[in-house]
Amino acid sequence: MENRIERIKAKLIQRLQKYLDDEVIDEIRLEPLPIEKIVMFENEHHIKLPEGIVDFYTKISNGVKLYPDEDICNLEPFENWSYSPKLIQKDFDIENDVTYDDYCAIKSQNGDYSFESFGNIALMDLGCAMSYCIVVKGKHYGEMIVVREMYLEIKNKSFLDWIEDSLDGTEELL
Repeated sequence: MENRIERIKAKLIQRLQKYLDDEVIDEIRLEPLPIEKIVMFENEHHIKLPEGIVDFYTKISNGVKLYPDEDICNLEPFENWSYSPKLIQKDFDIENDVTYDDYCAIKSQNGDYSFESFGNIALMDLGCAMSYCIVVKGKHYGEMIVVREMYLEIKNKSFLDWIEDSLDGTEELL
């Protein structure tokens, strides 16, 4: 796991260097999050965060501006994670991608509740009511999903797979 963490960190630094002049490359500072903050979060919400997200945030960086010149499409710092405290403990029980028609059918059958917010944390705002989230409770535990207004896509990738594929350019973020 440590080799993978170091590999991802090197790819991240390489990506960030593309945005900086040669004169300011030394200014790239990735500041990991103290593990104690993760432990407090887990205890407060009675959940266990997936190992990959914990490793990234505590060994590489507490969020990162993947697109330094943009306000969106950046991995949020821990303090800015978006989730519902009431829904984070419920299982994310969606089996497959949810299309617009599926979304409307689920809403009409079960009333107006935020099933798409169950058991996950939004880590990256894509704008236009879209975000990348990590599942923290349920069948797809540890996997990334894309939540869009009235649409949901299960990426079938762990956080580390997703971030590494994103850095390699095989996973489109935008």
